[in-house]
Amino acid sequence: MGYAMYAVRKRTALVVATGVTAGVTLAATVGIAPATATGGHADAVGGAAGGGKKPVVRVIATGLDNPRQLSYDHGRLYVAEAGRGGRKCVGQGPEGETCIGPSSALTKIYWDGGAWKHHRVVKGLPSGAAPDGGFATGLDGVSALHGSVWGAMTYTPPEAGIPTAPPWNTLGKLLRLGHGKAKIAADIAAVEFRYNPHKANLESNPYGVLALPDGRRIVADAAGNDLVAVSPNGRARPFTVFPNHDGNESVPTSLALGPDGKLYVGELNGEAARPTARVWKVDPRTGRILGWTSGFGSITGVALDDDGDLYVSQLFAGRVTKVSHGKRTHVKVPFPAGVAVDPHDGKVYVSAWSIADRDGTALEGKRTPGGQVWKILGF
Repeated sequence: MGYAMYAVRKRTALVVATGVTAGVTLAATVGIAPATATGGHADAVGGAAGGGKKPVVRVIATGLDNPRQLSYDHGRLYVAEAGRGGRKCVGQGPEGETCIGPSSALTKIYWDGGAWKHHRVVKGLPSGAAPDGGFATGLDGVSALHGSVWGAMTYTPPEAGIPTAPPWNTLGKLLRLGHGKAKIAADIAAVEFRYNPHKANLESNPYGVLALPDGRRIVADAAGNDLVAVSPNGRARPFTVFPNHDGNESVPTSLALGPDGKLYVGELNGEAARPTARVWKVDPRTGRILGWTSGFGSITGVALDDDGDLYVSQLFAGRVTKVSHGKRTHVKVPFPAGVAVDPHDGKVYVSAWSIADRDGTALEGKRTPGGQVWKILGF
């Protein structure tokens, strides 16, 4: 069963969740029992390397549908929910049917009245999922900056049998989200089909987005193996192309802006047993690759704090890793996706059970919990 059920998929990208890989992760994480959104805490959910006090996690949001990227902006946490598909099912391949419907959403999480609360601020976006609502794709990326919120919507080719009328015309696009509406800001998939910057395949899957202070937005096209820069007036163009390495394509999934002013880009090229995925360092002005940090499993989220510490979520390894002055510490998180850091207090947020809708999904004969967002303290 694939992680992106109805998007144009990479052979080495968002469909590497074989039963064996997923089963290992489920077995490793099924015993994790963090606190609820309204209080309490759970100790030692994962090994903080080198001893010392172990981190504590709290669940601050439940009932989410395949939660993916996160973005923190002025006390509010935004999560891209890929949705739970719908009633119309199309296709019948090795991964089974894909059921589609307008169930993807942008959700805001916030603290109010002594408790964490959340609600969907934009609803009705396209989603495709397994028949039980798991392993969805839809709105996968989100970036909020100074009150403006942007989203990256996956792409599906017309031959897949997907509708073309609104809201399906948002597929493959960068969206501006707010006030209950989604407006198309740029056509990301069109950049791939016009330029095909990475020549291996002609495929597009906008997956991550980052709003920059200068008004540009950078979109990670996971299937295109590149970054697309979108100007303040909506002009989209190729920006950075990532090379193959370790026998696989890069597959960029996530972006962050470091305190050094550089872009950091996580990629999916890696497995838990063979951690070859990299976090690339990129010049935000020219798109030139400046270097990388390697040794990760498949990366689905990156973030940095004001001290330059790097946080990396690894989907199939089932953990979030902190890299600080060369030292790595880990917290177990089941199927983590987006990760974000509060710049004021350094608290870390991560999407958990990101392959499940609100009711959970079937995995290796067991039912997972529904999609959640966790807060990690003492990391």
